[in-house]
Amino acid sequence: MSRFSNASPRLSRRVLIGASLGSAALVPLTSGNRASAQPDATDLAWQPEATPSPTVWRTWYLTSPDELRPAAPGAPTQVEIDEVITAQATPSDATVAAIGRWGSGPAVFAWSQLAEEVSTEFEVSGMFLRRFLAVYHTALQDAAIAAEDAQEALNRPSPGAASDRVVPAAGIDPVRPSFPSEHAAVAGAAATVLAYLLPDAAGGRFDALAAEAAASRIAAGAAFRSDIDAGLALGQAIGEKAIARAGADGSDAEWDPATMPTGPGFWQPTSPEFVETPRYPMAGSWMPWVLTSGDQVRPAPPPEYGSLVWEAELKMVKEIAANLSFEQERAALWWGTTNSAGLVNGWARELISKASVGSAQAAQILADLHVASADALIAVWDAKYTWWTARPVTDDPSLMPLIPTSPYPSYPSGYAGVMGAGTTVIGHYFPEAADDMADRAWEAAASRAWAGVHYVIDDDVGLAMGRQVGRLVCALPGANPADDA
Repeated sequence: MSRFSNASPRLSRRVLIGASLGSAALVPLTSGNRASAQPDATDLAWQPEATPSPTVWRTWYLTSPDELRPAAPGAPTQVEIDEVITAQATPSDATVAAIGRWGSGPAVFAWSQLAEEVSTEFEVSGMFLRRFLAVYHTALQDAAIAAEDAQEALNRPSPGAASDRVVPAAGIDPVRPSFPSEHAAVAGAAATVLAYLLPDAAGGRFDALAAEAAASRIAAGAAFRSDIDAGLALGQAIGEKAIARAGADGSDAEWDPATMPTGPGFWQPTSPEFVETPRYPMAGSWMPWVLTSGDQVRPAPPPEYGSLVWEAELKMVKEIAANLSFEQERAALWWGTTNSAGLVNGWARELISKASVGSAQAAQILADLHVASADALIAVWDAKYTWWTARPVTDDPSLMPLIPTSPYPSYPSGYAGVMGAGTTVIGHYFPEAADDMADRAWEAAASRAWAGVHYVIDDDVGLAMGRQVGRLVCALPGANPADDA
């Protein structure tokens, strides 16, 4: 079984389940050792020659890949050819660094990594982080697909094919057309969307990065100036479409505090911060990506407060806390202090690199990953603010959670939901990793009860919801496994 970077201190399930008296109830409602979206045994692994034409690829903002196709260019001029040759003759250290930064791997990779960095820098978190990553990566996908569609249709020779004096950098196929540049298109979309999502960033910061990324392709022998200009314009136009959708997704809806229920069993502010206003109370009404609405996969209500089933759930949390093993505590702290978005992003990128997936499909995998995560949380938040379930520490103040209890209702678990969704998508695209991904999702979900911040049923139901949303994404047209096996 393969192993990837950013791995948790993962432990065998037998060790974790047998580690405490209460752990027998930690097995989730769904299968614990198989991903929810297993490909049929007769499915063929993706091979480069089987990659569909960009003209039939699924898009998020464009009505079709050719909607914004630029006009056919003329043949590259001698001035453009000379510019590439000159840029390659005496590259500065900064140029060499830029070629490596923006040109290593599929066009979306460096921008996906940048999204993690800037979202941390500007403290984008929770529901807004998932929205951020979904809006952003869907724009990158459409840009990559639209650029490849135009390249295939217009078929203008790249610098390496136009002149034997051009030496393409490693990984660049001179036979492949270069108009418009897919790296420039992705850069244009990324810069446009980032400027919208991060209004506090310095003006022009992301445009400057896009210009650097695009220009590096000239020195790399991958694109002419006209390829770059057309790519940037294409990406910017797609970025504007993404912004229009984001502006109408309902994420700015205001909550009426008078709608919050009160009384035994309902959510109340919890230690250590005792936040009075719960976070993201309207998130369940945000416009989803693949769900018809936030309540489409709404689960059954939690056990009635004070019932025997509810008493059993509370007793289980107490037993876990009283008999917590070292291994469970270590796992609870690791998952509880690790950014789940960065984890799934890293796992996906490493598998994409291993399988040598091209730019368009790499962009689709990452977009599907973040769409699934965003929709899973919209569904979970719909359920949270339908039932307003109190946290375990509210029902038993003697509990000492290992991590801070988040300021929103308990049922179901958002962390379990997002990990279930993300790992299901990854396991679908990379079948050889499906079992490992399912195990990671199980451990991540179970860790919330081990940490004392959730009931076990919260984790079970959240994980099942996430996997269900993940399967919906995997069923979209063109979500074909991308595997090197």
